[in-house]
Amino acid sequence: MDSTTFLRSFPLEDIRVRAGGDGRTVEAYAAVFDTPVEIHDQDGDYVEQIDRRAFDRTLQQLAPAGGRSTWRVGVFYNHGRTLWGTPSERGSMPIGTPVELKTDTRGLLTVTRYNKTELADEVLENIREGAITGQSFTGRFTRSDPGRTPRSGYRADRDGKLKTVRRQEIALKEYGPTPFPAYPDAAVVGVRAEQVMPLLSELSPDERDKLAHMLRTGTPLDPPPGGTPTDPPAVGDPIPGPAAEDPPDRHSARQQIAWIKLRAEIKARRPK
Repeated sequence: MDSTTFLRSFPLEDIRVRAGGDGRTVEAYAAVFDTPVEIHDQDGDYVEQIDRRAFDRTLQQLAPAGGRSTWRVGVFYNHGRTLWGTPSERGSMPIGTPVELKTDTRGLLTVTRYNKTELADEVLENIREGAITGQSFTGRFTRSDPGRTPRSGYRADRDGKLKTVRRQEIALKEYGPTPFPAYPDAAVVGVRAEQVMPLLSELSPDERDKLAHMLRTGTPLDPPPGGTPTDPPAVGDPIPGPAAEDPPDRHSARQQIAWIKLRAEIKARRPK
């Protein structure tokens, strides 16, 4: 089975700070079960479902046991990376400590006690204000159905139907809140960290500054060069220009983030 570390991000609207106490305990799902989601990553184009028993073994292995009172899983903001996928010295420090990880009928529920650090305080404030509504995790697929990925990757059949891949067992490495589920109309941002993050580094400094500002403030900005396409262009096609009927003020921050995501996907899928 593939030993590559992968990333999945879920834009859940119910990530919340638990009521009562000192307001430093956050509840959020790190994964959702039995939900078909279209994925485009280094395994190809396919529909992914996470089995409701996929985390059973890893939770047994990570849970406190014997003389160990803590969970053996890290909690990091944006996986300890910058927005451009490079290692973050500040982000490499854990922002919280797992209190409980368990599965229910919906997914993998995490209860996390946030540390009293400057970064953890900033993340907590963004969760309270609704600026961060998603959580993601990294790990490995240790068992899937089908069990072997085609050498050329999964592709749609002649009728355009995608193969369904069911993730039956997942080895959890770390989880935490992330800004990237701000992408609209996506139940899961299905990308591999080592594949898409480097692509974001190819954006120009102006585009980087614009993206950082959008994620930080959520305020509408001018549309990026080329506009915001509504339908993904074919591989190798140029990104279309703005439609005449789309005035600049209709391009929201989330639409622009979607454009940047689309640009990264196009680059990733072009022949080398």
